[in-house]
Amino acid sequence: MSFYRWTSVCAGLWSRAVPRLRASLYFACTGVRFRRIGAHAKIRGAHRMQIGSRVALGDFCWIEAVERYGDGRFLPELSIGDDVAISDLTHISCVRRISIGAGCLLGSKIYIGDHSHGSTRNYAQMKHLAPAARPLDDAAEIVIGERVWIGDGAVILAGAQIAAGSILGANCVASLRVERPALIAGIPARVIRYLDDGEDILQGASSPGVTGSTTYADTGPVGPSCRTGSGITRSEV
Repeated sequence: MSFYRWTSVCAGLWSRAVPRLRASLYFACTGVRFRRIGAHAKIRGAHRMQIGSRVALGDFCWIEAVERYGDGRFLPELSIGDDVAISDLTHISCVRRISIGAGCLLGSKIYIGDHSHGSTRNYAQMKHLAPAARPLDDAAEIVIGERVWIGDGAVILAGAQIAAGSILGANCVASLRVERPALIAGIPARVIRYLDDGEDILQGASSPGVTGSTTYADTGPVGPSCRTGSGITRSEV
């Protein structure tokens, strides 16, 4: 084996071993177990978290259960199920409750947060404060079902509920509630297609037993269009 080949093999083994060693040391210190923890990851408020088996955390991730911010006090509940893979540069911030189901795959540069800095409801009182100085507000539970695939750059905001088996497109901004597995994309995020029966709401199909209708814009590769469908309730931001 050439020297170059030998060093490449050693570097590969080392790059795989270090995140597992980091996870072992973190478990020894906190009692919270991850399968791997990437470089420069930050985990805060671990005693307010429930972490399943074989959860992998990428480089530069920031996972926090916030108990105190300014004068605010919170009782966060952050739950991550078994076999969840969280890629690099993902930020999860919880002050109330965030649940991520087993088997989810999270891409890079994702933000999941169940609150905001200040609120538009009392913006007149807050506008003179820097965003970082405003109290955390508009908190609402986020529930992400099992086996959800979240693309790079997605933002999931307070109140979002994503059905098991759904797919969220890259760079979408989601605060919607979906009770059936769906392909979700856009800003703001909308259902492009339901995945459980092949229903495509861009063709105006509706779901039986659901009250109300919502207009959805297609931001996917099939071209710009807009149709009316039902079966989804958007939460207020």
